[in-house]
Amino acid sequence: MSRLVDPYMRMKQLPVSYEQLRSLMLEAFGKLQPDPQIGVLHGLVGQLACEKNLVPDPNGAEPDRHAMYFMDNRDVARVDDIFWDLLIEGIIRPGLGQGTGNHELPSFHVTEYGKDQIKHGTGSPHDPDGYLSRLQASVPALDAVITTCMNECLRTFRIGCLLSSAVMLGCASEKALLLLIDAYATALPAVKEWQFRKKIEGKFIKTQYEEFNNMLDGHLTAQIPSNLNDGLAAILLGVFEMIRAERNDAGHPTGKIPSRELAFANISVFPSYIKRIYDLISWLQTKNPGGLA
Repeated sequence: MSRLVDPYMRMKQLPVSYEQLRSLMLEAFGKLQPDPQIGVLHGLVGQLACEKNLVPDPNGAEPDRHAMYFMDNRDVARVDDIFWDLLIEGIIRPGLGQGTGNHELPSFHVTEYGKDQIKHGTGSPHDPDGYLSRLQASVPALDAVITTCMNECLRTFRIGCLLSSAVMLGCASEKALLLLIDAYATALPAVKEWQFRKKIEGKFIKTQYEEFNNMLDGHLTAQIPSNLNDGLAAILLGVFEMIRAERNDAGHPTGKIPSRELAFANISVFPSYIKRIYDLISWLQTKNPGGLA
């Protein structure tokens, strides 16, 4: 026999940030039954929070299918605020959609665009907290400047400021390349390091990258382990140039606005790009200063 639950027994306030709560909501959208309403969303977010052990489950250790979840009123208000943010971003829309004739709240539906973003899970640029958590888990030594730039990149992308987003993504990419180039220079014997640093000193990032790429083609490729070398040139050159081109267009008064699709693609490919860069940096550091042939 099911245990009755006091409908006024509120959950404890969730110890999560705006971004973490937003991640919970995006996850909840993927679990919604047909014809959802905002009240149902409140309960589902609360249930997910309990399942993730963010707060104690008011229904006990083994809740049954009749369990109900009533979030703290402050969390309900935060969910409602994020709901409107997601509506502005085009992830959700009022009403049931699909020609039902219902265009009113509290009913709502996830748009086709929203479904496409949600299927990426924590890799989606629409889930900044999940995206950054995944990125930092993949690259524990991630530089703080890159983290800061990507934080700005994701938040500006989310609200449709695509020019700002492209500039911040370009800054993150440039910082990663500078770290790689410095790690390469440090691994060179003293004389070669001095010669290489003289070539790149005070130069724009494109010139520095071209000098590094010359070394990559010249003597470095033959020494890099095969697991790091596989497709390295395409990843470094292709992704770097793609991000740099968008940053240049955005950072100059060209009037050219990046497409949302291209911005999404660039942000989505960044984690694999940055992982390869840091793997290469780690390998270079094993050579110790001056140990690279």
